[in-house]
Amino acid sequence: MNTATRGRYGLLSFLICCATALSPCFVVDGWRAAPLLGVWAGLAGLRWYHDDREVVTDCLVFGVLSALWNWGTLKKAVLQEWDAKLVWSWVGFALLLATVAHFLGHGRKDADLLLEGVSPWTLRYPKARIFPCTTKHARMFPKRHAFEYSYLQCGFPVVPAGVDADKKGVGSGSDSQLGSWWMCVKAEHYLNRGNGARGFYNKLKTFLREQRVDDGEWSYAYLVTAPRFLGYAFNPVSFWYIYDADHHLNKMILEVNNTFGERRMYLLDGSNVAPVLPQPTTTNASGPDLTVGAKSRFNDIWMKDFHVSPFNSRKGSYVLRAQDPFPHAMFDDPVIDNTITLISSKDHAKLVARLNSTGKALDPAKMGILDTIWFVLNWWWVGLVTFPRIVKEAGRLFFKRKLHVWFRPEVLHTGIGRQPTQAETELCKVFVDYLFVQVNRAQKPLSITLHTAIPDYPVRIIATTQVPGHTQAAKELVIRILSPAFYSRFVHYAFTSEAFDRECVFTDEKNRTLWISRPELLPLLLEKSISSKALPTTKRSYLDELRWAFLRKLRCAPAPPAYAISTPSKAEITTEDVRTLPFSPMDRYVRSVYLHALSGQYRRTVTKLFLAQRLTFGFVEIVGLLDLIARVLLCSICFFQLGVIRAQATKADIYGYTANTFKDRALGAYFKEGTEGHGEWWWLIGSALSVSACHMYGLLKGYN
Repeated sequence: MNTATRGRYGLLSFLICCATALSPCFVVDGWRAAPLLGVWAGLAGLRWYHDDREVVTDCLVFGVLSALWNWGTLKKAVLQEWDAKLVWSWVGFALLLATVAHFLGHGRKDADLLLEGVSPWTLRYPKARIFPCTTKHARMFPKRHAFEYSYLQCGFPVVPAGVDADKKGVGSGSDSQLGSWWMCVKAEHYLNRGNGARGFYNKLKTFLREQRVDDGEWSYAYLVTAPRFLGYAFNPVSFWYIYDADHHLNKMILEVNNTFGERRMYLLDGSNVAPVLPQPTTTNASGPDLTVGAKSRFNDIWMKDFHVSPFNSRKGSYVLRAQDPFPHAMFDDPVIDNTITLISSKDHAKLVARLNSTGKALDPAKMGILDTIWFVLNWWWVGLVTFPRIVKEAGRLFFKRKLHVWFRPEVLHTGIGRQPTQAETELCKVFVDYLFVQVNRAQKPLSITLHTAIPDYPVRIIATTQVPGHTQAAKELVIRILSPAFYSRFVHYAFTSEAFDRECVFTDEKNRTLWISRPELLPLLLEKSISSKALPTTKRSYLDELRWAFLRKLRCAPAPPAYAISTPSKAEITTEDVRTLPFSPMDRYVRSVYLHALSGQYRRTVTKLFLAQRLTFGFVEIVGLLDLIARVLLCSICFFQLGVIRAQATKADIYGYTANTFKDRALGAYFKEGTEGHGEWWWLIGSALSVSACHMYGLLKGYN
């Protein structure tokens, strides 16, 4: 859907992939295979011109299969031509260039430079620490269950780069990544998704402002989380300690992630009185000295509204008892000791989870090379086994304890849905354009604030385009997409009103994939649906119309929600939708001249979703895997055909095209000799089709 791929760099990358794919065949067969490989390259170029992204994958598959198929001959030819010393010289030179480029790229950060009118931030704050910890879980009822594991946490200060004239903190974006290359955290993975270039401080400030926290109520934060160890991390919960200018812990943020990729940030201010609950013995009998007005522990209670475990419902409340790891800014012996208790809806302590330090916190700034190596050898595996440990304990609860399983409900508007797939990201762009058309077709002015659930463009304002001098007050409507799954479900509906009804208005709260602030405005938005005659359409070939007819034939209802609205009894009669489903209004909009550039990719994406729902229980990944297997098999046909040509050409003493063939303009003689040696002209055509079978398969899918 992005035509920019046909730019200079897109052409260069395609040519490199194409040359890499064809090189093994040319090394083995020489000019003998030139005619057929020329056809292969030409069809690949046609696919690239029409923005078929799969052509790069097919080139790579073709190149790998070609190298494996001719490995013996290829290895012999390469070893005969290459000088080993020259090869190692080039390898060493490439490594040297890569090293120099790495240091040049990291030698200076422009983000570290302060803006004009911003002075450096001079307030003292805690430094980064590494906390070896232990996590303990104890389930009280309905069945008792407990476990304890080692766990690694790291703490990073989130501070402003400077202060402005009003003494308010200003972020520069230089804190987009904290830590070192082997153990770090990235801003894009915390709080609201995406926008990593803004840095931790700016993202935190934005989040607190959205929660109506004034900038003067806090100064900086200290993040305690599981770091990305060698590029991988899984964080069930991260703790944000929010301090004011006097280093008083006045707020905390608990950033909770479940195994489904969803997220909920709980902002706590300690104002709610936590009930008295039995607590495990703390590590310190007497706390450190505190500054005036500070408190050693942070306590709060709040309602649960986020699905974490399949063995707990979304009802109940949480109680937090957390120790301030830094009683004062320069405290050199910080300790993590946080206990979270899950209270059931009947006010019983159901589950107690505790995270506490098991040793002295480490200062990464004081760790030498040997200390770092020893630390990595001892802790590298902990982050990798976090998710397997969760699965292991879940298996015990299900198979051994026989606990009831609660299906995953969709997140509420206070949470954040999972990461979108590529298909959902592309469908979101079409959905935004479609909403714009609907808004401007409405009888009265509308202004929609759309929260897309897409990290790259989280919010879109869609308003009626008004003529100057004839402006009217627009009715405001907020639409919040709760889960990116809304986009892949929306295309299943042939009627937009039905989609909004089933995904939001007339469904259980646990099934909602979007939230609408004023549902009464939906008739105003949808009163004039896009018809086939309302928009000018573009001419399509007969084959392209067949593809669209195939999409229309495949259209079906989306997967049923996890929580049924009603369960029919045996006496009730079940109904089935037997309507002949037309093109949806969004289909008709995409088929118009306005979105002609996106129509091909949209059709292929939607067709893939429909095939997945009908054939593979909704798993698009299985359809993609089957498609990849088909393309690999079609690429394999090429090598069988080239093998036949090689054997027959060698037997008949035919060497195919050579440089002299072009110089002497003896192409006709070559084709005459080829047809006499191998059969009729249809044999050459069949060979060309066999060699380029993967491209013919791609062309059959259609383009923009």
